[in-house]
Amino acid sequence: MENTMKNLKDHFIICGYGRVGHQVGKEFDAANIKYVVIDNDPDNSGKYKEENIHYLIGDATSDDKLHEAGITKAKGLVACSDSDVANVYVTLSARTLNKNLHILARASKKDTEKKLKIAGANRVISPYFISGKRMAHCATKPVASDFLDMVSHGDSMEFTLHEIPVGDNSPFIGKTLLDSGIKEHSSITILAIKDKDGNFNLQPHSTTVVNTGDTFLAVGTFEQLEKLRAMVYTPVTV
Repeated sequence: MENTMKNLKDHFIICGYGRVGHQVGKEFDAANIKYVVIDNDPDNSGKYKEENIHYLIGDATSDDKLHEAGITKAKGLVACSDSDVANVYVTLSARTLNKNLHILARASKKDTEKKLKIAGANRVISPYFISGKRMAHCATKPVASDFLDMVSHGDSMEFTLHEIPVGDNSPFIGKTLLDSGIKEHSSITILAIKDKDGNFNLQPHSTTVVNTGDTFLAVGTFEQLEKLRAMVYTPVTV
């Protein structure tokens, strides 16, 4: 396991493996995303070994432990301890060690959200706020909720929501969606486009021009996704 973790790259680090952390791990497993768990409870070692999870026992705020988890080569970190204080310290330590790391942090209290962002979190999530909002949405808009579940979690025939960044050298740059041939060659549906400044085009149409730094939000099967990914980096020959 130590040798495997040394070779990990573009993985995620999960700090805290309670109910929230465990669910994050399940979602990562379903999406075939590599991750390492840092847990301070040695009694959980047996569980991690049984589930074949890459793990480290120790303090996630420790620079040494974060380095051991591959913080400098990681793609992102999820700070989801039950303690807001621990999440703030983990976020601060992680941001100091990797300026480009994408950090998602959990906040139980509203006041903690601001502190986590100051510490370096890119996004802050409150499970209680999210669950309350989600339950209200399910109660008032059940059909819309079912659709969002389907595209967000891929519950139907691998039909799910995908993010596809457009690289600097993509043949799509400067072309319209129609001229790119996305629909014709991949049959995938582009729901929205996020530009490099974080703005969303929620109604892209055939004449929408693709720019450097755009990210496609697309709905389709995994097979359609792979076709689109190939097209993003390789010109399509007609």
